[in-house]
Amino acid sequence: MKKIVTTAGLAALGVVSMQAAPDVGLTPSQTSKPWSLSANLRGFYDDNITTAPNAIAEDSVGIEFSPAISLNLVKDQTYLGLGYEYKLRWFEDRDPDNSDHSHRFSLDLTHDFNENMSVDLGDEFVIAQEPEVLEPTGASRLRSNMDAIHNRAHVNFTTQLSRTYSLMAGYRNDLYNYDQSGAGSFSALLDRVEHRVTANLRSQLRPGTTGILGYQYRVVDYTSDDSLTFGPYLNPEVRNSDSHYVYAGFDHSFTPELLGSLRAGAQFTSYDNVAAGVDDSTTSPYIDANLSYAYAKGSNIAVGLRHERNQTDIAQVGGSLILDQETTSAYASVSHQLTAKLTANFVGMYANSSFGDSLADTSDNFWSLGFNMSYQINQYLLAETGYNFDDLDSDLGNRSFDRNRVYLGLKASY
Repeated sequence: MKKIVTTAGLAALGVVSMQAAPDVGLTPSQTSKPWSLSANLRGFYDDNITTAPNAIAEDSVGIEFSPAISLNLVKDQTYLGLGYEYKLRWFEDRDPDNSDHSHRFSLDLTHDFNENMSVDLGDEFVIAQEPEVLEPTGASRLRSNMDAIHNRAHVNFTTQLSRTYSLMAGYRNDLYNYDQSGAGSFSALLDRVEHRVTANLRSQLRPGTTGILGYQYRVVDYTSDDSLTFGPYLNPEVRNSDSHYVYAGFDHSFTPELLGSLRAGAQFTSYDNVAAGVDDSTTSPYIDANLSYAYAKGSNIAVGLRHERNQTDIAQVGGSLILDQETTSAYASVSHQLTAKLTANFVGMYANSSFGDSLADTSDNFWSLGFNMSYQINQYLLAETGYNFDDLDSDLGNRSFDRNRVYLGLKASY
């Protein structure tokens, strides 16, 4: 893959999760021994295996097999987690290649130096094809039948400055590299390295309420040598950008079961490589809000809203260069324990992505819904069934699609 040698070194700085060692979110099974194994076997039906417009959509039944292994070491001041998951998806009616192979590697390390200072490192390396795995922020809703890489790494330091003030400083790196190459390809549109530096000053305003004053600096560097569009060569670096975020907010515990968080401010973005006459800067709102409620044992609900600029797989509309897009997304999830062994899960998301001031009436509207039922047969075996629906309604031609997926399977864990 192009430039993978030079850019992988940045991603390898390595690094996730602000949890301290005694509270790392492990299941009882994971804390009972340092390692765990699992395997998931599903049969599925997918009515749009290429996320193509409905008129040319292809459907297929298939089988999915996904083994995984994890290592979790918990010490007094340190937690180390390592994981690997392999997924094979075989499609009966997909030519010429009827199988997908994806891999996910993960590393998590947290360490408390003392009661006032901690560090959190993490890295997740993914080779996959599905857009929701590779581009969870929605830079692309379309599927590539070829492999792509996404590596996300970050490091966070937290220190207690005084009884009421603390400081979190962090760095995150995202690397994207698509196999599909050529003019206008996924590689030309989406290969990039992103750097994000964060500093949050936190103040304990009162018991259960923490005020936050924050700043982020984000750099996006495109890395492909292919032309961004068909026709005369256009360097993808024309879409390079840097952004300054300033925001304020709070984390609040309404009750031990009801938690809320808000970050609100502005994002100032500039584009240094655009041609003369093209607007090289923009200001947009920045919002990140969420609410979670554990309303019963084994049951919870979470909702959230986010507004931010993000990258896009659209490079040009009617002769206008598209540098990025502005997206508002809302999401919700519900997990409800019906009985001691039966659990129902629902997730939903809506995102509206606009393509710029000169194209105010041009946008993507994306819906994603998922429903899952799981039954714990015994300590080691779980049966599950589910349904996923995706719908992209775009103002751009030959882009809209919908996709329905159903599955039934078993998961074994030890």
